[in-house]
Amino acid sequence: MQLFSLVSMTVDGQRILISPQDANLVEVAAKLKINIPAPCLKSKRKNGCCKACLVEVDGKKAYACTTKPLANMNVTVRTRELDSIRKASLKAYRTQVRTGAAAACQCSG
Repeated sequence: MQLFSLVSMTVDGQRILISPQDANLVEVAAKLKINIPAPCLKSKRKNGCCKACLVEVDGKKAYACTTKPLANMNVTVRTRELDSIRKASLKAYRTQVRTGAAAACQCSG
């Protein structure tokens, strides 16, 4: 039996307990019913990287699909700037999928 202690972090002002099993910020935000679009994560990046999951972590931009949740992390999902970037990224991603032109993944790099 493995013992671990739960720690917390904040997503858009809401505190949440996280555990070592939480793989990324998309999953953690979903527990709070905060949607972070991540179509490339759901499709296992078969069509390239969407960049739609951009968030701010402790004031710095990061991709929620590849960022591991850590104790005391402060994540901001909703700002005008981030919403605008996500909208443009989703539009470009849909075009990539429709045309079959896959771009190199930016999220993991």
